Amino acid sequence: MDEKDMDKMTNSRLASTKTVLQECFWGEYHLSAQEILDRLDRKEPGFDRFLISKIIENSRHPSRHLRNLFPRSILQNLLDRYLDQAGENKRLRLIAANVTGNYSQAPEYQWRR
Repeated sequence: MDEKDMDKMTNSRLASTKTVLQECFWGEYHLSAQEILDRLDRKEPGFDRFLISKIIENSRHPSRHLRNLFPRSILQNLLDRYLDQAGENKRLRLIAANVTGNYSQAPEYQWRR
């Protein structure tokens, strides 16, 4: 990945974090966008699960923000854990299908033939 791609990825992460703060936190916590990114990058225990739950429950564009903020390998694990706990939550299954490309997770949203 060249420097231009790295800058684009960094800008996308920061933009997503700022949006997530506005859409998902409603002033409940005193966090900055940079602090969220720092905590994710440090792999602070439990923070990834906390953030993913905020995004899934409150974001208008959860799939975009999850893709921007989490590496794919970590995201799959987090979604699997969240799916196990949430049961038949349609919103969550649709988000997971969008993020992973596994559309069988949300069959009710597939085109009928």
